[in-house]
Amino acid sequence: MDDAITSISFIGFGEAAQAFAEGLRVENPDLALAATDPRFAGPEARALRRQADAAGVAVHDDIPTAAGESDLVIAMVVAKAAVDVAHAARGAGREGALYLDVNSASPATKQQAAAALAGSAFDFVDGAIMAAVPPKRHKTPIVLAGPSADGLAERLGALGFDAEAVGDEIGTASAIKMFRSIMIKGIEALMLECVDAARHYGAAERVLEAVGSGFPGIDWRERATYYAGRTATHGTRRAAEMLQVAETARGLGIEPIMAEAASRRLAWASEGGLAAPAGGGFTSLAELCDALAAVKRSQR
Repeated sequence: MDDAITSISFIGFGEAAQAFAEGLRVENPDLALAATDPRFAGPEARALRRQADAAGVAVHDDIPTAAGESDLVIAMVVAKAAVDVAHAARGAGREGALYLDVNSASPATKQQAAAALAGSAFDFVDGAIMAAVPPKRHKTPIVLAGPSADGLAERLGALGFDAEAVGDEIGTASAIKMFRSIMIKGIEALMLECVDAARHYGAAERVLEAVGSGFPGIDWRERATYYAGRTATHGTRRAAEMLQVAETARGLGIEPIMAEAASRRLAWASEGGLAAPAGGGFTSLAELCDALAAVKRSQR
């Protein structure tokens, strides 16, 4: 297509951006990729630069330089930095360039980031990544919202993305992910509390077996170890995201009982050093029980 995306810059080069870049490089070898991240100048620089080199990603020292080089800028930072990075990119965009904010932030934060880019060369698109990025990499489902969402979904599709436009209003994509999190991260928190309590009686296996009898087709042992692995790897960030969910729900006049409780349980695990020995994943329920026992010991 005439308006094909030929270059992408990532603001933030964490796990998700790295996985996107790896997938894009395999499927689109001629695509120009660039990234900027403060960690390129920090203690993690050597390992991070190896990741960038492996995916053919050019590294830039600042946001304006990275943002000014590409047809599409994808912001992939923590929620509290979303508006700041949009301000930093404001004067750098090419005419007609797109700015896709896929940060796990509230609809209000996305609207503030869009306002920071109003009148600039960028067209702002609100995005939300709807599943864990590895192993699907850039094929992980993404929902998009905003006046340019339809066009961007088509252009991303040409690169192999699984992108769907869900509305013209900025904030809609983020709302879908945010309120889904009440269920997904809520289940994550429930599993931690359930297994932690049951293990005291040596009953974790039987409890999850009983849960499974009411939900046929779901392997609850696998779900427990998977969700706990996500908490072990990303618990601090996930707890903070649930506080954003709670704040948004409160603004809608909804008391965020479940969102706040989920945040507390995820924070309990991450602050207690929940650690998975198998590269971020637990290989068995017994292994998870041992890790939960270690958390309890650390917090006495």
